[in-house]
Parts: sequence; structure tokens; C-alpha cells
Amino acid sequence: MSTYAHSSSQAALYAEIERQTKAIAEERNLNALTSASTLKDLAIAYRLVHGGAQPGSAVVNK
Repeated sequence: MSTYAHSSSQAALYAEIERQTKAIAEERNLNALTSASTLKDLAIAYRLVHGGAQPGSAVVNK
């Protein structure tokens, strides 16, 4: 994948994560558990898009 395609794909994913996060924040009919669970999933998606070490994963330093 080219650098341009990668960065534009990453930007599109970040934009969608931000859109969904704002929608959850504005939604008044969601209970706290549903909101928290959805925000947790979006946080995981953000970390996966960003790359690097993930929480709870084994990290080996040499």
C-alpha cells in the first residue's frame, strides 16, 4: 500500500471514530453501560489504527 493510500485510509478511519464518538456523546437514550462499552470499542479501534504496542500485549525490548 502506498504511503498516500495508507495515510488517507488512516485519516478516514480517525474521522469515522471521531464521528461515532460525538454521536454517542450526543445520544440521550443510551444507558451508561451501552455508552461505556461502545466508547471502549472505539478506543480499541483508535489504538489499532494508530499502531504500536497495545494495552495488555507483550512488549519485548531489545
